[in-house]
Amino acid sequence: MRPIPLCEGKCLNCPRGHDSFLEELEAPEREAISKKLRGYCLKKGELLFQEGAPADSLWIIRQGGVKLSTYDSEGRERIIAIFSEGETIWISMFLDKKDTSYPYSAVCLNDVIVCRILRQDFESSVQDTHTALKIVGLLSKKLHDANERILILSANDPTAKIARLFLYRINHNGGTSITMKLDDIAAHVSLRPETVSRKLGELCDWGVLRKVGQSTFTVLDFGALEEIAHR
Repeated sequence: MRPIPLCEGKCLNCPRGHDSFLEELEAPEREAISKKLRGYCLKKGELLFQEGAPADSLWIIRQGGVKLSTYDSEGRERIIAIFSEGETIWISMFLDKKDTSYPYSAVCLNDVIVCRILRQDFESSVQDTHTALKIVGLLSKKLHDANERILILSANDPTAKIARLFLYRINHNGGTSITMKLDDIAAHVSLRPETVSRKLGELCDWGVLRKVGQSTFTVLDFGALEEIAHR
């Protein structure tokens, strides 16, 4: 990883990426945590961390996307989750064992900018009950979010996976349009880009979606999209 200066080490008003969980904290707690953050730049395909390495850090994705994956006994990749801009990787941060290791590898899907804070630095910054409860609330939302992602991947039908992803993104971001690159959609639903492209074309032909830009789709028929998602 290549270290980079990021908002003079504070990462409060970083012009890159989306808002993170820091913006949901009170100013004193936000500043205490942000002062301990360090910025890093990684290239597509690089590892943020490797399966089996000590789980000693919290990571905030400021730009780009990261996938968590592992391999089964037959050497097939299993994608566990995709993290996008503004999201935080909390894996094993609050387990009692200090020698906990990462159960998955984190691979950059494209060029990525991240903020990192060591576990001990994070714990020292979260001492009062009010802040701790805020963090618990954020983690609860994260668990709900993870369950939604699992539901997306649990669909057997490729078109249903894409429909679930689009509904998930709209429910979280609002509006009627989704802007995602083909490769990012493929990574989120664990399908080949060629398959995603074909299925998106079918959804457009059926009048469920309309392509309005290079990587933007507008939902025309929410009822049909929900019906496809529940196949």
